[in-house]
Amino acid sequence: MSHHHLLRERVLALAAMTQAVYLVRGIARKGVAERAEIHTCLSSILADSAAKAGPHANHLYKHPLKLRTGLILLQKLLHGDTMKNDMDAAKEIIAYCAALMSLEKKLAHDKAMLARLGEGIGRIDKQREYFGDVLHNNVIAAIAGLYGETISTLKPRIIVHGKTEFLSHSNNTNQVRALLLSGIRAAHLWRSHGGGHLQLLLRRRALAREAERILQESETA
Repeated sequence: MSHHHLLRERVLALAAMTQAVYLVRGIARKGVAERAEIHTCLSSILADSAAKAGPHANHLYKHPLKLRTGLILLQKLLHGDTMKNDMDAAKEIIAYCAALMSLEKKLAHDKAMLARLGEGIGRIDKQREYFGDVLHNNVIAAIAGLYGETISTLKPRIIVHGKTEFLSHSNNTNQVRALLLSGIRAAHLWRSHGGGHLQLLLRRRALAREAERILQESETA
């Protein structure tokens, strides 16, 4: 894999993770999130390559325009000074992403849990085929249930901050858990393509430039 292609994979993975936690935050604090963006995140969990070695972000997120929100936010976070007007949001998004990366590293060493996830994803994919849409409430509930049986048992658990009026609604809770599982998926892509703490520290500008390039490319396609 070329250096540039590797960089693109890392950026798409980071953008997908950022988009997932942005949607989680929107649901938890405002009770709303863009359905098309949720669709992109949840579809990546059930993509054909999910159970295969070496999955690629280009396959899971087939059109970068579907990750536009994540790419824009990622650029802002990497530049640092462009989110000064909403530092609380930036800090929360970064904290969620860090938590997902940490849990994914633990998950990678738990072969039994990985097997349960693989089996569960296969089961849910059949449900998706039956109901015809990954956004069907039954499918989202099944993804949320799988998250609860697996990732949610790892420590430390991700605590989602928001308003009780929104988080007490079962559909919202299911969407949040399903999106967190999609964030774990993206965190796996990031790490499997060489992403890590040093990459974020030393390659910050390169990652931001690539995010901008993908955005420009997708908007002119």
